[in-house]
Amino acid sequence: MRYVDVNVIIYWLGDHPDFGETATNIMERIEKEERALTSSLTPWLAHVVLKREALRYSAGELIESLGSLRNLKILPLTMKKYSSAVDYMGKYGLELEDAIHLASALRGGAKEIYSNDEDFDKTPLKRIFK
Repeated sequence: MRYVDVNVIIYWLGDHPDFGETATNIMERIEKEERALTSSLTPWLAHVVLKREALRYSAGELIESLGSLRNLKILPLTMKKYSSAVDYMGKYGLELEDAIHLASALRGGAKEIYSNDEDFDKTPLKRIFK
């Protein structure tokens, strides 16, 4: 099982000029057959960034796009994950956002993460962005 970092969602929906094609390929694999996980933090973070950066953005389209991915499981945030995230901040030198993603990924059983964020290279997850 792989975890999807928020940057992949942003690149996919925002059609990023450099990373959009890779993100689209990842999301198409998930749309077709690959099972993946992400945190309930992801839709909110994607909303904040896309609202600020995208020329044409709709919160409804974000939720509809994510909701249409039947193979993408959105994991709830819990106090246990927040507590683990605080530990991971110190252990791996992560910002809270990345530490929450790491806690969610590990608790969800993911061994790999789709992300182009090199901060995940210092964690137990194998980072993939292709």
